[in-house]
Amino acid sequence: MRTDSEIATSDFGFERTGGLLIGALLMVSFFSLVVAIYSRDWTFFLYSVWLLTSLRIAAYNGNWDPYWLGIPLSGDSLQLFLRLTYIAHSLISLALFQALFGKELASCRLNGPIKVLQLATLAMFVPAIALAADHSIKLLWALSSGTIFVVLGVLGALSFKAPSKALAWYIGSWLITLAGSIAQIAFSVGFSRTLLDIFNSQVTVVGASLMLGITLAQRMSAERQARIVAERSAVNALHRFRENYNAMPVGIFSMKHDGTILEHNPTFGEMFPVKRGQTSRVGMNWVELTNRESLTAVKEMATNERMMDTELAIESPTGTRRWFHVRAVRKPLRFEGWIEDITPRKEAEGRLKFLVDHDSLTGLLNRRGFELQLLRAIVSSGNRPVHLAYVDLDRFKLVNDLFGHAAGDQILRQMATRMREVIQPPHVTARVGGDEFVVIIDGLTVEDARTLCEALRVELSDRAYQYQDKAFSVTASIGLIRVLDDMRPADALTASDRACSEAKASGGGTVVAYDASSNELLEYLDEIKLIAGMKERLPVESFFTQLQPIVSLRNPESSLCYEVLIRMRDSNGQTVPPSRFIPAAERNGLMTQIDRWVLRSTLEWLDSQPAHRDNVDFCTLNLSGASLNDERFLQDTIALIRAHAESTRKICFEITESIALYDLKTTRRFVDRVKSFGAMVALDDFGAGYTSFSYLKELPCDLVKIDGHFIRDMNLNSANFAIARAVVELTHELGMGCVAEWAENADIVRSLIRLRVDYAQGYGLSRPLDREQLLTASHSAMLIRDQETASVVMGGATASRESARRITIPI
Repeated sequence: MRTDSEIATSDFGFERTGGLLIGALLMVSFFSLVVAIYSRDWTFFLYSVWLLTSLRIAAYNGNWDPYWLGIPLSGDSLQLFLRLTYIAHSLISLALFQALFGKELASCRLNGPIKVLQLATLAMFVPAIALAADHSIKLLWALSSGTIFVVLGVLGALSFKAPSKALAWYIGSWLITLAGSIAQIAFSVGFSRTLLDIFNSQVTVVGASLMLGITLAQRMSAERQARIVAERSAVNALHRFRENYNAMPVGIFSMKHDGTILEHNPTFGEMFPVKRGQTSRVGMNWVELTNRESLTAVKEMATNERMMDTELAIESPTGTRRWFHVRAVRKPLRFEGWIEDITPRKEAEGRLKFLVDHDSLTGLLNRRGFELQLLRAIVSSGNRPVHLAYVDLDRFKLVNDLFGHAAGDQILRQMATRMREVIQPPHVTARVGGDEFVVIIDGLTVEDARTLCEALRVELSDRAYQYQDKAFSVTASIGLIRVLDDMRPADALTASDRACSEAKASGGGTVVAYDASSNELLEYLDEIKLIAGMKERLPVESFFTQLQPIVSLRNPESSLCYEVLIRMRDSNGQTVPPSRFIPAAERNGLMTQIDRWVLRSTLEWLDSQPAHRDNVDFCTLNLSGASLNDERFLQDTIALIRAHAESTRKICFEITESIALYDLKTTRRFVDRVKSFGAMVALDDFGAGYTSFSYLKELPCDLVKIDGHFIRDMNLNSANFAIARAVVELTHELGMGCVAEWAENADIVRSLIRLRVDYAQGYGLSRPLDREQLLTASHSAMLIRDQETASVVMGGATASRESARRITIPI
């Protein structure tokens, strides 16, 4: 048995040790609370409270409870307070776990078990208060054991998925807590005190607190390292931003609302040169660098909600204009923005806009600019006359061919310069083609306009043009017209071109003028109206066909042939002469549509009249040069003749000799295609062009139509008679038939029979007839109205065969 002195010494040591422990942990708790308050860190606050609850549990387990902090507790109140402390400690431990490793729990999806434990712990407040101490304490031990094992399981999962030093120390704190709980429970149920002496409440609290403190220290160290990394990254980003800021190709600036520059990058400084020795524009005013109008624009357009985006033009002290693209936003104390010098772009845009309406070689207006200028002149003229002069250099192509385009370009530049010297505002000069120029003469009478054109012709023609060491003498032809109010620019240009063509045809180096009453101008205006009517009503309403019989001179009573001729009615229903509308249609690109309509309507008409079609030997259709060289027309033709196979065998396509020779390869391809479908081909106006007998063998034609100029006066001109005879003999030798055009009287028909011509066509035999008049005819000879001619045809066919060998040429 120990003496009183030994007991007193033991109590003193016990109390001293307990006091030191309590004081140390309370200081740590107080320190954590201060840190939590100043840093506003929830984790340190939880740690501070956790230390207090841990001390409370340790005080009870170490039998210091009645003396802890001077709180008098005993009996049932002490047991209740103990149970509530256990529950609060568990809740704070779980909350501290979440605070320390919330990100790891969320990333590993382990928040669920912790929340379940928190709910279960909260639920323990009810049995802790309602049940007796023995029963409630057992439930608490069971919950504590379960909580420890679940937490250790979660920590084990985290150690594999998100390991860290802080996690390792935290796991250690829970293992110490687990060991203390096991020792306390073992002692309570009757096991030896040995385990409890090792893992008593003091050891457990100190060990767990120490390891949890290390966990917090590790967390703080990790956060500090993260801050250091973030700071370094921010510094690097700031350096990169500064480098980019200084290297930006646009000027970046900040300025006060009064225009004082606060900051800018080097590019901004390069945009606005200052006095020598000055390197910064900081402190200068925006007005000094640009002008007051631009500062006003920035103030008015830049707002807090919307960034201004505009282009500003600034006149420099040297008188040149600079353009800037400015974007800025208003801040409470300043403007932030950037500025870009777009002067080169604006100058390029100006050049492009100039080239839209101007010729790049001469600087004069181009075709588009001319049309716009002419429209403006017509609209604003009122009663003021407007004339258009078309200027063309004579033999300019020869200069290009002999000396090259460089010489030609130099002449054109010199020509433009001379025109500017003569043609002054309000008159306007333009280049509309290679060596073709026009002059819009505004407000002069026709006499004054002609005088001006004459002066221009003299200036362009009387002085030689220089190129290197060579001098070229080139004259100019000018066509002048009065521009009428209802004229389109294209029509006015074509009319003046015709006047210029007349000037060139008369020898060149002259001026031809058409006033408002000139027959040539009136004829052209009529043609314009005619073409407009053709386009509006093409093809059905404007056109119709007539048939001119082609009479067989060998078998007149057994042959029905004719040529399909296109005819036109104007808007008043009057028939327009073919000599008027066909050349107009060719000049305006309408012949292909007309040819397509004629072919379609003829094939459809023949199909609708099968009895008549079966009695026809052939019917000829004229093809224009535009159609023959149009691939689309060829495709449409093949499609039509495929769709009308029976009628196609009666069709004979007439191709003019000059057109056939222009592109012999294309002509041969067309001939081969249509003949493969059973159609025939005739060579029209043979002898009128550049006749070459050699090409006849290249074209597998069925008929040759001798040009009417040789037939009309063959009885009065021995040369024409001889040519006609030669053509007839040649076609027969080549196995072709021949047709004589322009058979105007019985004498010509008689001579044709003597020459053994196969077919004849002309007014002496029959004029063109409506289609219905041929439906009842069994042969073409029935349609001859002149009795003498009919007698010659009917009676002379046999005689012509008998006397073919006794042909004489009239003198």
